[in-house]
Amino acid sequence: GQTVQCETNCPAHVNVPAYIALTGQGDYDQAINMIRKDNPFPTACALICEHPCEMRCRRALIDAPINIRGIKRFAVDQIAADQVPVPDALPVTGRRIAVIGGGPSGMTCAYFSALMGHSVDVFEGRQKLGGMMRYGIPAYRLPRERLDEDIRAVLGAGDIEVRTGCDVQTDEMRTLVDEFDAVYV
Repeated sequence: GQTVQCETNCPAHVNVPAYIALTGQGDYDQAINMIRKDNPFPTACALICEHPCEMRCRRALIDAPINIRGIKRFAVDQIAADQVPVPDALPVTGRRIAVIGGGPSGMTCAYFSALMGHSVDVFEGRQKLGGMMRYGIPAYRLPRERLDEDIRAVLGAGDIEVRTGCDVQTDEMRTLVDEFDAVYV
């Protein structure tokens, strides 16, 4: 099916009309889970997204675009992401996935892999997860405690083990390729 323009312009292709409707109904936990269907970082995106969805908002044909990012922010300000249960994981597959890097990409891979029933090991060189969201974006734009809400929710998605302070080099990579069913870098 064809998507609406706001959804098409969203880099994560989040179902914008659905989470706006859920937020309007006061169903904030379901709004957060609607965002999570495509993006496991609803809080981070509510605070820092460049909101390209608003450039193609149909409401602009009448007067002005809807404040789409602001609505997402309102939803995550009503209930913290780590207080909203993530969807149940599928049955355990017995497959193991190594994720190199605990930034947005690696944690997204870990989240969706765990929901699919896979066991995930995240190897992060720094002491904390979040990658450029933690170390590249100023705290006044993305408060670390709010980022941690999203990360705690991601880690609640299933069988995810995190190893921080673990800088994977070429030799370790060869071992991981043999030890795991898949490696995501």
